[in-house]
Amino acid sequence: MRTVCEEVVRYVLPAYRSLIAKQLLENYGLTQEEASKLMGISQAVISYYVTKKRGKGVSKYESVELLRKEAEKAAKRLVNGESPAAIARDFCDVCRLLRNENVIKSEVV
Repeated sequence: MRTVCEEVVRYVLPAYRSLIAKQLLENYGLTQEEASKLMGISQAVISYYVTKKRGKGVSKYESVELLRKEAEKAAKRLVNGESPAAIARDFCDVCRLLRNENVIKSEVV
């Protein structure tokens, strides 16, 4: 038995981070090093997300429009100087939105 939070940590959060990283690289022209500093993660993790070496199994969440939009907002906030900690705290709200839309089921087996 897996809890919803386990599903989120294993798949949803990596998908969210991957989408944010891609936004920073593609839409804001940042380097992987710059994006990693903004996000508070290592450059290697950014590389893994971009090459899909990390976060396998997250593709079903990367295609969720709601998550994509929230990642766009988070990327913009990072570029505008908000701290990664503030955005990380707000991830709980993103998770609630996804649960309300039944993107993340209340029971995971």
